[in-house]
Amino acid sequence: MMTNIKTYGLKLAIALMVAGCSHRAHQQDLPGQEPGDQTISEHNIPMQNNQFAFDLIRQVPAEDNNFVISPFSISTALAMTYAGARGETLEQMAEVMHFDPDQEQFHQAFGEYLTTLKQLARDNIDLNVANSLWAQMDYHFLDSFFEIVETNYGSKTFQVDYRQNREQIRQDINDWVYDQTREKIRDLIAPNVLTEDTRLVLVNAIHFLGSWLKEFDKTLTREDNFYLRDRQTARADFMHRRDTLPYYEDDGMQVLEIPYTGMDFSMLLVLPAENNPLTTLETTMDAGWFDALNNKTERTRLDIYIPRFEAETKLDLEEVLISMGMPHPFSRDADFSGMTGDLELKIDKVIHQAMIEVGEEGTEAAAATAVVVIRKTAIDMDEPKVFRANRPFLFFVKDNVNQSILFAGRVINPGK
Repeated sequence: MMTNIKTYGLKLAIALMVAGCSHRAHQQDLPGQEPGDQTISEHNIPMQNNQFAFDLIRQVPAEDNNFVISPFSISTALAMTYAGARGETLEQMAEVMHFDPDQEQFHQAFGEYLTTLKQLARDNIDLNVANSLWAQMDYHFLDSFFEIVETNYGSKTFQVDYRQNREQIRQDINDWVYDQTREKIRDLIAPNVLTEDTRLVLVNAIHFLGSWLKEFDKTLTREDNFYLRDRQTARADFMHRRDTLPYYEDDGMQVLEIPYTGMDFSMLLVLPAENNPLTTLETTMDAGWFDALNNKTERTRLDIYIPRFEAETKLDLEEVLISMGMPHPFSRDADFSGMTGDLELKIDKVIHQAMIEVGEEGTEAAAATAVVVIRKTAIDMDEPKVFRANRPFLFFVKDNVNQSILFAGRVINPGK
């Protein structure tokens, strides 16, 4: 079910988001990396991404639909845009996005983060991360701006003409996203979003396809009740297996981590206790909370019941980012002189779309983010514990080395 959130009157049904966990059992050297080499964890890019994600959650109300976003995709698209920010525009983006004010250090670290993330996937996870710039031909962009984005983000630059061919350009961008997300994200940019004043569109796309390290047996999937937030019930197909996995519980929640093939990525599920509403739990969360939580999990013998679920979300983020403390980049006061050498440009829109499907075999997820820039004018053998996710819960798809979240969301009604 698509959640389409408009710019005006924006109410995101955001699910928690965040950050990947680095479970003790997952610490290992990367392929081709000598012991002691610097890893991305030392650059703080994942933690910055995580903190932005939790800040975002606190800015938007919960709704009654399943929800998914990719904080990673949003951060990546805005990080490329940040390469052109200067002055107060830079300061506001740095504070809201938790970016390092030192541009040279930040973009180099982000580039290393992207490289390391792809290395983690190796042959076990189908992970595609792609970036592109769609720039107005003959406009006075600085070569230094393109060099930063192309060098650190692997971005490809397309020269286009927004004055005459906007509909074709829109289709070309959407086709590029569709291809890079393995045909999962279509029509990212709607008609009439691009205008005669558009000068640049910066796009990130990500696709993730991971098989569980141990798949759920389809013959054990059974229909059962899922308890909604309004005390009503919905029917859902619950996958089941008995396994020993990282687990933690306290009076307020149960936490379960399920690894994907290769053990470098996993899904973390956070199930609030029956007397602890999901919205109450979310008010306590931040990047530090999430990091500490992952250090508490221990391998535990479990009976696991998880509904098959899917979610798809499309939203405009500009009003949310402004409310979070970033009005400058969207205003006539915006300073993106690092792109052009002058003050002609501002951000017009930040568009995000994401999807996820979770079943017996594993998880497929995809997301894309477009930043539209315009010219200013406009092991215990005791009886197993039970993890039965039969009420609203949170999920995260993360890598287990960098503490980085790729996808996260909330399941409110798996039948929708």
